[in-house]
Amino acid sequence: MRTRLLSLIAAALLAAGCSAGTGNGALDAQAGAGGTADGAAAAQEPVKLKFSIWGNDAQKAMYEELIGKFEQLHSGLEVEIMTIPFADYQQKLSIMLASRTAPDVGWLAERMIPQLLESGQLADIAAEVKEDPGYNYPDIYPSTLDIFRREDRLYGISFSTPPVLIYYNKDLFREKGLKTPTELYKEGKWNYDEFLKAARSITDPQRGIYGMKLVRDWNNWSDALLPLLWSHGAELFDSGGTAFALNSPEGRESLQLYSELMFKDKVHPLPGDERTFDSGQIGMYTDRYSYTSKARAVTDFEWDIAPMPAGIKGTGTSLGYAGVSVFETRHPAEAAEFLKFITSAESMSVTAQYFVPSRKSVLESDVFLRAASQPSPESIQLAVLDQMADARIAPGHKNWQQIDTKIQMLLDRLYTQSSSVDELLGEMELEVNPLMK
Repeated sequence: MRTRLLSLIAAALLAAGCSAGTGNGALDAQAGAGGTADGAAAAQEPVKLKFSIWGNDAQKAMYEELIGKFEQLHSGLEVEIMTIPFADYQQKLSIMLASRTAPDVGWLAERMIPQLLESGQLADIAAEVKEDPGYNYPDIYPSTLDIFRREDRLYGISFSTPPVLIYYNKDLFREKGLKTPTELYKEGKWNYDEFLKAARSITDPQRGIYGMKLVRDWNNWSDALLPLLWSHGAELFDSGGTAFALNSPEGRESLQLYSELMFKDKVHPLPGDERTFDSGQIGMYTDRYSYTSKARAVTDFEWDIAPMPAGIKGTGTSLGYAGVSVFETRHPAEAAEFLKFITSAESMSVTAQYFVPSRKSVLESDVFLRAASQPSPESIQLAVLDQMADARIAPGHKNWQQIDTKIQMLLDRLYTQSSSVDELLGEMELEVNPLMK
């Protein structure tokens, strides 16, 4: 793949009469003797790339601005964004890859990568990013690339590694005279007991207000539950990633707590309830740092961010992971140029307003801390940067798509209260273990 990709890049550059640029690896389409190349380029149809993401409207708008700059630097190239909901992303991408209708470049979460590497559907970009001095490959934290490495090959670049954190409605805390999660964290008292106390105090059924919500998307169970599981000592898989491990005393305690938040304490919206933090009806909400793109649009109440509460095994903070890869495409040279552009230091300085950058030059500067007016630099330091060292990346598996679907289907029995937690975990073990082989 690497040899083929290098050959195609050389051919594309030669055909267009281009010279490789620096910084973003820009292609110069204005070369050619006697104007003949200019005439040929004018007659050619533009190369149209597709770029898949699962982001929201604010993130899409940000990328559209970056794409506009990319297209100015690369005449003859056009990029179209494809937005796919995260809950459907891996399944739809798999279908498009199988039918040869996949995007040229796209986002990938950590759980999606093993399957695509196993199937050989990602392009090796090692030479393109390492041999372009203007790209500054050493500026990227090496550990954030481990998941994409196979010997001397590289199949993607990380662009965001955010820990899960708490968004909280400061107005609702003030209304009840409560200390905020940030204040409790600074005092060393921010734990699940305090989390539940605050949620009970804030919950007001008459006003439709709930003290907490752990779920962004009811089909994305892992983001909602992993921090809770880990903080209570439970594990989804065994250490070798070959067996389901949640059917344990710690797993039962964690899932029982999750169930009671909804059906006993009634401090959490019921399954299927789509009310969001920005509605003002949620006291505390767990999500990635990227949710700030929506939170910043809130004008009806004050909000802030704080670290996850601690359980008996610590905070259990999960580290989100998003990278960008080139898929098997008819335009590998152009796709690689676009990947380099959107993962450059210049682009990450822009995307840092929503994503935790993987480049040292951006993360270790004020660019990230002061990328927007909210949250404050202090809150970002406490809730994001200070939590990253002990955060964990969600486990992946080559059969993750099937495992994910199976667990989600079985969780419906918890949501409908048709199975006890013990029954549910026993059935999960029976159903998931065969998929772990």
